[in-house]
Amino acid sequence: MKLYLIMSLGNRFGNLFVFAFILSRLKAVRNLLGKKPVKLFDKLVLSIIFGVFGIVGTYFSVEFNGALVNTRVIGVVTGGLLGGPLVGLISGLIAGIHRGLIDSGEFTAMACTISTVFEGLMAGYMGKIVQNKNKKWAYAALTGAIAESMRKVSVLIFSKPFPAALDLVKEIWIPMVFINSVGLALLFVIIENMLKEQEKMGAYQANLTLKIADKVLPYLKEGIYSKNIEKVVKIIYEMTEFDAVSITDREKIVAHIGMGASYYDKGNNLNLKYTKQVLEKGGHIIINDCKEMKCKINQCPLRCFLILPLKENGKIIATLKLYKKSPHAMTAIDLEFGTGMSKLLSTQLTLGKLEQNSKLLATAEFRALQSQINPHFLFNSLTVIASMCRIDPIKARKLIIHLSNFFRKSLANNRELVELDTEINHVKSYVEIEQARFEDKLVVEYDLEDNLDCHLPPLTLQPIVENAIKHGILPKKKGGTVKIIGKSIGEEVEIKVVDNGVGLDKESIIDILNNHNRYRNSIGINNVNQRLKGIFGEEYGLQIFGELNEGTSVILKIPRKISVLEGDRIA
Repeated sequence: MKLYLIMSLGNRFGNLFVFAFILSRLKAVRNLLGKKPVKLFDKLVLSIIFGVFGIVGTYFSVEFNGALVNTRVIGVVTGGLLGGPLVGLISGLIAGIHRGLIDSGEFTAMACTISTVFEGLMAGYMGKIVQNKNKKWAYAALTGAIAESMRKVSVLIFSKPFPAALDLVKEIWIPMVFINSVGLALLFVIIENMLKEQEKMGAYQANLTLKIADKVLPYLKEGIYSKNIEKVVKIIYEMTEFDAVSITDREKIVAHIGMGASYYDKGNNLNLKYTKQVLEKGGHIIINDCKEMKCKINQCPLRCFLILPLKENGKIIATLKLYKKSPHAMTAIDLEFGTGMSKLLSTQLTLGKLEQNSKLLATAEFRALQSQINPHFLFNSLTVIASMCRIDPIKARKLIIHLSNFFRKSLANNRELVELDTEINHVKSYVEIEQARFEDKLVVEYDLEDNLDCHLPPLTLQPIVENAIKHGILPKKKGGTVKIIGKSIGEEVEIKVVDNGVGLDKESIIDILNNHNRYRNSIGINNVNQRLKGIFGEEYGLQIFGELNEGTSVILKIPRKISVLEGDRIA
């Protein structure tokens, strides 16, 4: 008989698997298992769900000697273990009251009603004890055994006549303890495994998104119209299982890789209303079968696609489109991946735009710097050359050549980076003219190692040298010396401009780097500092050291290696 009861209840385990699947899809259950806070409303909803499952367990019972041998305890105990005392109590009340109402004439009805409530409450407190434990399935089985034992004790206390109650308990105690303990253990194993699989899939998708982002982000610095945008699309296509990937702007296809390339050539105008809808309204759109949507491209092999917006500073400027060849093939995981990828790409597009704006601003300041240098320096140089024509015509001729070289390099240099040798020659042309003006009062020495291969922004060293001469050496009655020192240190080149002039105090150094210096007619050291940091990074800004009457040292470091994208702008 006991084996018969076990087999009969075991045959009703199908609803257990359905219940496990439902629970694994509930966010509140995932939060409970993940030890995250759950709102009161969610707890009330869970109480109803677990209570209903307890009722289902009652209906799937086996009648035996005037009693209902059932799996009601599984729903109630699960609610208590997961949701705590409140959920356990309410789900116990729901299932227990229902048990009392459906057949109040049975001699075990009152006992089952009372015990079900206390079983849920007991399971709730047990849940608080085991919430940080591993292998919850084992504790679920133990709690189920305790709950069933509580019910049998309740039957012995409240059911009359006692001999009939005792005979019943002897027959059903072991089968119900066994089947409900096993059922609870199986339920928790199924739920935890389902959630672990979901977590693994989520972790995989997150890891894949980050890997793709790590590869594509360097190519997005110049926006969607750069020649590198096709590399972005290709990387996404090769690292995912989509059959095609494309990026569009607001008017046309910018890049497309994968199936259907002949229908989605770069530069084709957009004629799909759903793409335009995303561009206008935002959000995402999934088309499960474009044939059902009367797609105009009849021979296109791509049937299912996801369209997502790409934003720049919050404004939609493009779309990311992910395609699959089979209809209804786009999954929730694909949507989650696409949403995450579109956000990452949008963030990088915004950062790239900010970087471009920053560089444009630096370029504008650089042009302004050029316009300040040219008239000022030209006036002084022509004055020197004019006087030199009568005294030393040969030297005057050399100075004219130096002046010509200086202005040619200053005005014609539109490149972002130039070779160090080019910049040094520019400085030498400037120095030759200044030495002609101030003669023995100014000495400039060069101490440069061989093979200093690096690139730096044009018009970097000349402003530093000019400031050393004007504000360091010339205020001294006897003049002084400026040394330009260059040496290789690992993967960097260090350049020093050192003078033994009047020097600077700490406040003046801070003012100069922040563009608040008192030398209002000087060339902007701050401009040089900002351009270096803007191109190479914050750690490559100017370093200035000095003391009053002890001279000043300006140090800059230049990385030897330049990225591919920056290398495109090297002279």
